[in-house]
Amino acid sequence: MLLSLPLAGAAPHQGSPRPAVRAASCQPAVVGCDGEADGPGSRVTLSGGPFLALVATAAVLAVVGAALWLPRTSRTVRGFLARVLAQLGVSLLVVVLVAVVLNDQFTFYTDWGDLLGTNKAAGEQASGGTSPQKALEAKPSGPGLEVARPAQLAPLPSPGQRLQNYSFTGAKSGLKGRILVILPAGYEDPANSARAYPVIETFHGWPGNPEVWTQAMHIGPDIDALTAQRKIADTIVVAPQLEFPPGTDTECVDGGVAGPQVETWVSRDVPDLLASTLRVRTDRASWATAGFSSGGWCSAMAAMLHPDIYGAGIVLGGYFAPEFGKTYRPFGPADPPAKRYDLLDLAQRNPPPVALWVHTSKSDGLSWASTARLLKDGRQPLSIQSVVVDGAGHRTAVWDDVLPEALTWLGRTVSGFKAP
Repeated sequence: MLLSLPLAGAAPHQGSPRPAVRAASCQPAVVGCDGEADGPGSRVTLSGGPFLALVATAAVLAVVGAALWLPRTSRTVRGFLARVLAQLGVSLLVVVLVAVVLNDQFTFYTDWGDLLGTNKAAGEQASGGTSPQKALEAKPSGPGLEVARPAQLAPLPSPGQRLQNYSFTGAKSGLKGRILVILPAGYEDPANSARAYPVIETFHGWPGNPEVWTQAMHIGPDIDALTAQRKIADTIVVAPQLEFPPGTDTECVDGGVAGPQVETWVSRDVPDLLASTLRVRTDRASWATAGFSSGGWCSAMAAMLHPDIYGAGIVLGGYFAPEFGKTYRPFGPADPPAKRYDLLDLAQRNPPPVALWVHTSKSDGLSWASTARLLKDGRQPLSIQSVVVDGAGHRTAVWDDVLPEALTWLGRTVSGFKAP
């Protein structure tokens, strides 16, 4: 679940620095060794009961004080200005209180350093399971991508454009939805007519839409820049619709008899459509997932439950079991589907041969705990590479900054994405 947008009024991406990575000084199997942040008193947090109570008290006192004082001001220019300033001050405190309440619920910013951009951007590298190479060498069971490319592909919906929109009904899920596709430069060049491309399937957070990958998350320009540096191959990016109907936090799961079959849509129908309409490679080393927030969960779920399709996954601020909201809950925690979607249990009981790159923050209440468990308990042939930072909130600007590092890892590690 969880919103993935920055706090109202905050700039989502204003030139914040790309984070550097430093090596962890502890054993790599356990992130941060003790699983704790720097210390309970090391930062003044912007969430939690004490700070919320402080701001709420200030707002209430301001409202009461204004109500008692304003009627007593004189009917002069000075009195008028005093009333205007008092009303502006009260309004500002109310807006701050609303922002603090939202931040307390969604942890967009963790402390003043995170809000002001002064926190250290360095992160700890840690790993779990086996090496990415061993994970990718394994041969998982499953049909893989069975759709054969037709001799003559259908014309693109928007010829001459790199951004393509498709709307179709999934043969396996029965869902009618849309996908956004970003083509690499030169895809339509006749000189590349025999060339097939690797694919990254992306998953947005909730609420959201596929366009977030071209707006808040700059995956197209990032890949172009890394391709120019020969750090990743030319790649097709696909961003499918995840909300059925729009606004529903489906958590990308199959919803049983009555609910939408979203897992089937993203992991079967979408790959099948691309394999039959675009020049894509079909080996699993040429398919990867990527997502942030609830889309990070979707990315991990698709890769770990379908290793015959995807060889790798990028998880940014994600988690490893579905977090349903109040309005949609297709199954309960004790129902059989809940166990299937428990990726932490899967990582111990029957780990899939998939290479994961995970980014989280020790201050991220949604992502950190489950990621720490995954790194501690994940077994081969699963591979987990992670970057863990301190004092970063749960928002797209954080993940957009680390996306080039994740893509660089993909191009360096996964054979289908290596630059020629």
